[in-house]
Amino acid sequence: MTLAFVEPLHWPYICYRTHSSDSRCAILISDTLGRRRDNEQAYQNLIEKLPWSAPIYLPTEALPLEQRIEGLKQVVDLHHNKLKALYKPRLEALRARYRGQRRAFIIGNGPSLNQTDLSWLKDEVTFCTNGFFLKFPDLDWRPTFHVVEDHLVAEDRAEEINSLSGMTKLYPAYLGYCLTPDENTIFFNHRARKSYPHGFDFSTDASDITYTGCTVTFTCLQLAHYLGFREIFLVGVDADYSIPDDASESSAYGTGVLDMPSDDPNHFHPDYFGKGKRWHDPQVDKMLEAYEEARRTVEADGGKIYNATVGGKLEVFPRRRYDKLFPGKGAATDFPRLLVIDMTPVGGITATGALKQTLLDGWPPELCMHISADGYPGFVCQGGPVAPHEPAARYKTATDAARLAELYRPDLILYRPLPEKPTLHALALDITERTHAPVATWIMDDWLARLEDTAPDHHAYWIDEMKALAARASLNLSISEAMSKAMKARLGQSFTAFANAISPQEWPEPDFEDRDGPVILRYSGGLAQDMTLDTLLNVAAAVEAAGDTRNIRFEINTRRHWFEMFGDRFKPFRRTSISVSELERDDYVEWLRRADILLLAYNFDEDSLRYVRHSMANKLPELLASGKPVLAVGPTGQASIDLLREAKLGARVVQKGSRRIQTQLEALTASVEKRREIGAAGRAYALEHLSLETIRPRFQAALRTAARPAKADEAPAPYKEIHDLVLQGQSDHVGDAGAATAPRIERMAGFLKGWRGAVGAAVMLALLLPAFVLGGQSGWVGKLLLLAPPVAGGIIIVMLAYLYTVFMDHIRLLEHRLEALEKRPPGRGK
Repeated sequence: MTLAFVEPLHWPYICYRTHSSDSRCAILISDTLGRRRDNEQAYQNLIEKLPWSAPIYLPTEALPLEQRIEGLKQVVDLHHNKLKALYKPRLEALRARYRGQRRAFIIGNGPSLNQTDLSWLKDEVTFCTNGFFLKFPDLDWRPTFHVVEDHLVAEDRAEEINSLSGMTKLYPAYLGYCLTPDENTIFFNHRARKSYPHGFDFSTDASDITYTGCTVTFTCLQLAHYLGFREIFLVGVDADYSIPDDASESSAYGTGVLDMPSDDPNHFHPDYFGKGKRWHDPQVDKMLEAYEEARRTVEADGGKIYNATVGGKLEVFPRRRYDKLFPGKGAATDFPRLLVIDMTPVGGITATGALKQTLLDGWPPELCMHISADGYPGFVCQGGPVAPHEPAARYKTATDAARLAELYRPDLILYRPLPEKPTLHALALDITERTHAPVATWIMDDWLARLEDTAPDHHAYWIDEMKALAARASLNLSISEAMSKAMKARLGQSFTAFANAISPQEWPEPDFEDRDGPVILRYSGGLAQDMTLDTLLNVAAAVEAAGDTRNIRFEINTRRHWFEMFGDRFKPFRRTSISVSELERDDYVEWLRRADILLLAYNFDEDSLRYVRHSMANKLPELLASGKPVLAVGPTGQASIDLLREAKLGARVVQKGSRRIQTQLEALTASVEKRREIGAAGRAYALEHLSLETIRPRFQAALRTAARPAKADEAPAPYKEIHDLVLQGQSDHVGDAGAATAPRIERMAGFLKGWRGAVGAAVMLALLLPAFVLGGQSGWVGKLLLLAPPVAGGIIIVMLAYLYTVFMDHIRLLEHRLEALEKRPPGRGK
């Protein structure tokens, strides 16, 4: 088969030369091209019958021309015949049906949906959009309305959208070419904005017309307002987009169109606009302009639009706490039983302990149990079964701690894995095997990168462990967006970032005293060599040098073990002092607020940066919220330093050297006004972006979503009973019924059953026989001597039984460990 190129009538065509003559082939191709030309003309004729001709309202070339023609015939019929005669009355009937209902919810599709308890919307009037149906597997309810306005979404998801049922489907008439109507479908007249390009238009009569606004939620607002809802709440509308590096862009349909091979980072599901799904370039600035028009129009008509999104960057509408919209929904019965496993306990002076206490505040203590291994040879348990009885319970063995967790029957295990606590890791794996509870991981430092450099063999083991753990987890958490990206690349799973936050009520407006005494620079935290020590010594040297011209003192508050390890390194600096007091929360807040300058410090060496590159300082929100200027000393590329640089906050030193630090210190100490200005900017940022009012509900909602539903027949035994059983050593493990089974004394008795019991009985009989035979012929001293061997034998047998039970406990733990290793997917290494 060869190719011949012919140009009759001045157009090129390709003829595949077969057994037919060239003239027959030319006639066939000429006819084909003629039909193509006729179809294109028919397509243009249909477009001319419509009031719109922009490419974004028309079928795309992804559809065959014949299909586009048939589709546009449906659209022409809709526009000229059915919109007013059929669908306008149906919209008016909808309005009558919802007359008197005050509020409705418009559900966006941002990542915040994964931190929003959508079950609370079950009995509300809800508008969902586009690919929200990807959430349906997680819901036991369906939204009231489904809305699509984007032709790319409609085409790419046509099969899924056309199969939707159980809700009213509201679609623009121009999508009639690919969205097939059923008894639940209502088409409406949706047009380009009249005020383009200088403004937006908000229709108050959706039965007549609605206007585009760069987001489908703008269309939903017009529909909701027309239907009579006076309070409209937006949920999951993050107004925050990032275009991945691998995205390709074109302007095929009159506006930017994006396509990418990677997962979608901008929506609640990675496949939302993932591989093979086209999407328009998000124009957030235009969205916000449209929202401003919606707010003005609705408020002028006596209504209100609120943003109830958990987090996000939408500030056009006043915010409302999502959880506060549902009185009674936040009761203890709505919280799953949470088990937190971490090296550090909740609360206390450690940064991770304070972070957990902050984000878990409000979780019922009887439903939040913590197991830690900090400062104790065994394990410390708080909350849960322990809560009603004492502040903490201490267990020397992993078996006892695991037994308590098993009796507690957690609905979710929140685990922070660390290589320096292998016994805690083994315990966490044992508890997950015993309870079969879903796991949420939490990574706060990049210790995997540190291991890769310092202990490659150890790293090879842990990278496999973490891949398996992250793959099994129902939720993976990190401390920053940078950490999430790094963990996704390394472990192959998506991570959600949660860092520390502040309660605005805890941080009132600060005082700035222009006093005669020294300017106080304060730092609270560790003195670790691979995080802060080198930079802190440079700061101390800078303070010493600045002291020649400025009256300044450097005060450090740290834990005792850091002081014992490195306190001597600061002795040469006369203007630097170190305290080791563990401040109560109120005292700590006051200590920060009474400073003149607050320090955030990171080392500049590559080893330190490798460990803390992606870590977000837990103290950063507090430093900013204090209203005092933050002096940030550390390298670019470190997440906390980068946040301050991008937000233009604090006084920053991003190159190593005490001289640069000294220059910043001298500038800050010279002007109270400069300190006030820098501090005010940091405080405003913290109150707006780092408030617990938005971050804590998101965090707790994410945990609730990741937990398995609690069932009444799986409730644990009464807390006092659990606590007493464990502390008295009267239980081993629980079965499906949740009841305690064989206590240790019974298992010791089990050791003596069978041949072991027979051997033990024979030994005891042999030892007792001399006492029976010779007992009557000796005095009382002799009788005692004769009884000593059988008593000793009995004690030995009992000790053997006890050691056997302890040995079997460790064997059981090892078996769980081996089972976990055997369940790894193929190719995971050693």
